[in-house]
Amino acid sequence: MKLSEILFNSVEHIWNSYLTHPFITKMADGTLEIEKFKYYMLQDYVYLKDYIKVFAVGSTKSNEFDEIKFFCDNMYAVLDETYKVHIPYMKRLGITEKDIINVTPHIDNTSYTKYMLYEGQNGDMLSCLIAILSCSWSYAFISKKIVEKNKSCLENETYGEWFNGYYCKEYQETNEKLIQKVDNLSNNLSQKTIDKLTEIFVNCSIYEAKFWDLAYDSKNH
Repeated sequence: MKLSEILFNSVEHIWNSYLTHPFITKMADGTLEIEKFKYYMLQDYVYLKDYIKVFAVGSTKSNEFDEIKFFCDNMYAVLDETYKVHIPYMKRLGITEKDIINVTPHIDNTSYTKYMLYEGQNGDMLSCLIAILSCSWSYAFISKKIVEKNKSCLENETYGEWFNGYYCKEYQETNEKLIQKVDNLSNNLSQKTIDKLTEIFVNCSIYEAKFWDLAYDSKNH
């Protein structure tokens, strides 16, 4: 069994719970309160700062140019998306420069990203990729499953752009490359290593669930 298959099997029940989370379901039917989405977008913006750093850490874990290039290419792709898509999206929602500058990361957000960085810094290239993959793959999973069930979500004036961003061919292909890289680097792993990598993947998936919670409960912050 491929490592990616082991990882998916370990979190399938968690990821399926995302599909029924009120933040996701209300985005899909267009009834999510806009202030909750604004809060989510701001938290996602600060999340991306550390998410990008995990790619940077991964680039230090190899002396091979192709491996370094893989991490750097992905790091710059996320940076490019942040400036070309994420920030303009926030501004269309009415989020101001002041809002962006003054956003305070939720404690669960900070805990998540510091965990990713810790596992990346204390592990190897594979540890970095596993920490990154939970977010990337689960978003690809969510968008694909929701769109299969309700294609009209792609047309929603406010949330359609979110679903399109992760459902589109480009994003799905980029995510598949991450999965392939994980499988390519996972030959001859000991059971102890597989168990550790699975633990990282499960923990990051639990953090993803907490991220949806913090976004939906944003009225309390």
